[in-house]
Amino acid sequence: MKKFLSGLFFVILISLTIGSQFTFAQEVIFEENFESGKVSSQWETYYAAEDSLQAVPATQAPQVLTGGGSYVGYLQDLNSSYTGSAVAVAGDLGLKDYSIEADVYVYVNQPLSAYTGLVVYADSSKHDFYKLRADFDASNRINFSGLKSDTTTFIPLFNKNFSGTSNLGLFPTADGWHKLKIEVRSTSDTQTTIWNYFDGVLLNGNPVIDTIPTRVTSGKFGLYSFQQDTDGLPAYFDNIVVKRLAPAGVSGNKNSPKGFILEQNYPNPFNPETRISYQLASGGFVVLAIFDQLGREIKTLVSREQSAGQYSVSWNGKNETGNIVPTGVYFYALKSGDNTQIKKMILMK
Repeated sequence: MKKFLSGLFFVILISLTIGSQFTFAQEVIFEENFESGKVSSQWETYYAAEDSLQAVPATQAPQVLTGGGSYVGYLQDLNSSYTGSAVAVAGDLGLKDYSIEADVYVYVNQPLSAYTGLVVYADSSKHDFYKLRADFDASNRINFSGLKSDTTTFIPLFNKNFSGTSNLGLFPTADGWHKLKIEVRSTSDTQTTIWNYFDGVLLNGNPVIDTIPTRVTSGKFGLYSFQQDTDGLPAYFDNIVVKRLAPAGVSGNKNSPKGFILEQNYPNPFNPETRISYQLASGGFVVLAIFDQLGREIKTLVSREQSAGQYSVSWNGKNETGNIVPTGVYFYALKSGDNTQIKKMILMK
């Protein structure tokens, strides 16, 4: 049973179906590599009367992207309409639970404030979005923040810095192409959870959670460029991929009996311990196990016969060998007979 549950979870994770009833997938919903020499018709400006995203020859960028094509995306506030800020967005206002990844040309030690980066949950009607920006000057940081700021301090209402000292050896010391990625999920009615990556590495200090009542809870994805002067910073992008993420809670069998229920763990996110409750409609052999994002089994919490009823078990964030697992996203799966349910949880340290 334990081996079967592990295999079942892995099948779900690689986007196959259980009984054709749901797909646990990261569906690609948008791609842009600019190789047509034009940008997708979906791109638009976030700000009114702003400079638009363009496709330009790859040789126009300060460095040619290794393995890239003949064209890249180019974004710059040349008309000084928004004091050096340029934002291009695409997608739908109702879009949520997705990731955006792109090759981004980042600058080191630029004069004034200057960044390039990515945008999620952009909604111009609410005058807000989240932005991930590479700020490798004296600050030596990657910053994730909302657009709205305190009117007195001008500091974003939601703001998180990932410093070079907390991510040793990861940040560059010279200008160049790097991979940036944001994963954003509306994990509950009261919180939005975000994971930020640089060159494929989850930055230390993630995930971050925004619980501000006025936060944006869905919106478009996009590209970001800023320099605090009259003509902005020339920003270059390539190989943009946007994927729809699986929802925070996933059930493996729509036909599960009414009394077969796997509850959301509490607290979530948690550190160092969380509790998982479930209900069985009928007796049988039950397996409750923890998996990482690659489908590898981390810990089996229950593997035995149980009668119908309500149960609760705790997990202390340790694997089978007694070692604490890293900060990140984990899944817990409950199986009894033909019934399977899976949910997601977040361990934060």
